Amino acid sequence: MRLSEIGDKEIIDIRDGSKHGQLWDAEMIFDENTGEIKSLLVPDFEGASRFRKSGDYLQLPWQSILKIGDEIIIFQSSL
Repeated sequence: MRLSEIGDKEIIDIRDGSKHGQLWDAEMIFDENTGEIKSLLVPDFEGASRFRKSGDYLQLPWQSILKIGDEIIIFQSSL
C-alpha cells in the first residue's frame, strides 16, 4: 500500500472513538537503520493520554495500529 492511498484515511482510537485527523495530518518516525515505521505523531484533539508526547500530538507506536481499512485507520491507546 502506498502513502498516497492511505493519506485521506481518518485515524480513530477504538478505545473511546476519538478522532485524530487524517494520516496527512500525522508525522511518521522511522528507524534510521532499517527504514521501518516506529510510530506516528497524530493530532491530539481529545486531551491528555498515556501516549502524549508533547504539545498537541500523540505518539502512537506502530504496534498500536489494529487495522487499516478502506476509510479509517484504527488504533488502540492504552487505558
